[in-house]
Amino acid sequence: MQLVRIFLAVLAFSGTTTSNASFNFSGDQIADESRYEQRELYKKLLYQIKTNQRSRYESGKSALANYPLYPYLEYQRLIFRLSKQTPEDINEFVTQYGDTPLAGQLLQNWLYSLGKRGKWKTFESHYDLNANNTKENICYHAYNLSRAHRIDEALQKAKELWLVPFSQPDECDPIFKVWRDAGGLSREVAWQRYESAITSNQVTLAAYLERFLDRNDKTAAARLKRFHIQPNRLTRENATGPDSEQGRFILSHGLKRLARRDAEKALKVLNQVRDQYQFSPQTLTRLYTEIGIRLARDPDTLGLLEGLPIDLTADQALVEAQLLTHLKQLNWRTALVYLNLLSDESQKSQRWQYWQARILLGSASAADIQQGRDIFGSLAKERNFYGFLAADTLELPYNYEDTPETISHEQVHALEETPGIQRALELFALHEKTRARREWNFTTQDFSDIELRIAARVAEKWGWHEQAIRAMIKAKAWDDLDPRFPIAYRDNFITGARTEDIPLTWSLAIARQESAFMPDAKSSAGALGLMQLMPGTARQVAREQGISLRSTNQLTDPLTNIRLGTAYLGKMFRRFNHNRILASAAYNAGPKRVSGWLDSTLPLDVWIETIPFSETRNYVQNVLVFSSIYSRKLDQNTPLIFAHERRDFSNPEVGLRSR
Repeated sequence: MQLVRIFLAVLAFSGTTTSNASFNFSGDQIADESRYEQRELYKKLLYQIKTNQRSRYESGKSALANYPLYPYLEYQRLIFRLSKQTPEDINEFVTQYGDTPLAGQLLQNWLYSLGKRGKWKTFESHYDLNANNTKENICYHAYNLSRAHRIDEALQKAKELWLVPFSQPDECDPIFKVWRDAGGLSREVAWQRYESAITSNQVTLAAYLERFLDRNDKTAAARLKRFHIQPNRLTRENATGPDSEQGRFILSHGLKRLARRDAEKALKVLNQVRDQYQFSPQTLTRLYTEIGIRLARDPDTLGLLEGLPIDLTADQALVEAQLLTHLKQLNWRTALVYLNLLSDESQKSQRWQYWQARILLGSASAADIQQGRDIFGSLAKERNFYGFLAADTLELPYNYEDTPETISHEQVHALEETPGIQRALELFALHEKTRARREWNFTTQDFSDIELRIAARVAEKWGWHEQAIRAMIKAKAWDDLDPRFPIAYRDNFITGARTEDIPLTWSLAIARQESAFMPDAKSSAGALGLMQLMPGTARQVAREQGISLRSTNQLTDPLTNIRLGTAYLGKMFRRFNHNRILASAAYNAGPKRVSGWLDSTLPLDVWIETIPFSETRNYVQNVLVFSSIYSRKLDQNTPLIFAHERRDFSNPEVGLRSR
């Protein structure tokens, strides 16, 4: 049945062409051939620069004098022999190409070269305090201040550079040495950075910083790091330490870390040691509140809240945690009480409006029921998760609020011909993705909303989907859905959906949520590509599929990423009984976690709302809405949540089958 739906979707969409082949990018065939030849010559000249064929480059570069990427050739020429360039060479380029991101890049690279070679006079005469300077050059500047006998300024700058919760580049070492030799690294400052590194979870940096600590702080540092990494040790060793500002901080930090893992243990430790420390009332309230939030999230420990020496209604996060747990326990009346304790602003949010109406509809009072229906009626006008749920309840059609912006071909063409956009598009065509993105962002940074909307159409025309989406977001053009929800890499997604027997709209929604169709996307956790695959997951799926994956760099190839991503989606889809809600949560948070979260006694909307990770909750909600939007684009009439997904979730066997 899934294959039939996918096939019908393809047929329904076949009348609309989105491939680049449908556009005449350069106006006519002669221009197309000329641009192709220019690109080939550009690559040839780049090669000549990099292989030091200077005379050949100089004799051939005039042929590309009018080519959009000519500034990039000249930039590469200067960069290749940067140490040989005079201030006049640099200034000439910066003046001529100041409307490109290359001017700032060249200047920063040149300044770095000067600092590295100790050309301090020239460095200082070209260093601009107001520029977007690199960390390395900021450190060089601070060091040069010390050389110029501007000691107070240099030492103040050194302290600012030191007091950050991340590693600084090696180029900072000279000014740090000057600062330390001048007595700038006091015991208090050394501890301050160590403490900051630990609280920012920069444990490796903290280990490096230990060498700078006063010997009287070594024991405290070891204690802080120990409780940070293994907070359970608070329950296994003497939790008390010196009743000092430092000692109180160490205990507070350890308790907060412990509360994330076992709030009940954290509460027990705090109750045992609180009288041995002179905590301020504010600190104690904050500690009990943070522990209380963790206790409130677990129905088994919710009852412990009554024993806390704090006002349980004073902190909004604590009120919300209690509210969610009462929802999870289906204590509707109590949940409504806590909902009314939220701030007026929170109560007006669509999230809590939905739950107010949801609770009122279960009332025995006709007035309450009517009020709930009225709230749902207002919500059903919105294009979001709660609006679509409300529409389902009232059996109303979804309001997609799709009002396309009227952008003329002339507007698109005019913007397409501007120098900055031309450079960005040429770099994109040559697969120089990072440079293309940088040029595009530089050019569009001061665009008006209408210019951004036009830019989105240009990017859409070129198949540069991520930039089309980002431009629409920046313009707050929420109701023009075509550029925001492109059917990108259509053939690859259709093949993946057909092979894995998964809904095409769902796989598109996952990619849209994961990367906005950015092929070389990389998350802070290391996930790669369109569908944000972790390398380990990708290798496992590749083995299962018999796909050769020699390097993780292959994951930035759309074909490979979609093939592996849809295969993993299919795996989650089958593991969770063809339930997109559970499979989406598993794709984001991992199948083991989702199996542990399953509770067949809960209605599906309550389960989604009470997913322990807010990121996963928002992810699932977005994917469902995006799937619905793609369903509409493909002329399908599918609900936000399928009937079998509601039924399957309430079936106790789902939990067993998903393990």
